[in-house]
Amino acid sequence: MEQVLTESFQPKELEVLDVTLEHAGHPGMTKDSKETHFRIKMVSETFKGKSIVEQHREVYGILAGEFKKGLHALEMDLSYPNQSSK
Repeated sequence: MEQVLTESFQPKELEVLDVTLEHAGHPGMTKDSKETHFRIKMVSETFKGKSIVEQHREVYGILAGEFKKGLHALEMDLSYPNQSSK
């Protein structure tokens, strides 16, 4: 996942955390479940001028193959360099 995101967005900052264990016991989760839930923090020029919805759609599109392989959920904190806090 990190490689795909890096190649697609050339981020200035990228942090990908597996948070699957935080969802243990949720419906659909079994003891055999693999990595299915991730938290992504990414800073990329690509996001400048785009709405949050557009940013998220772009990431979901790039990771479509990962969802087909079992990725279930993403928590995203996306921004561009020097973006002021809201």
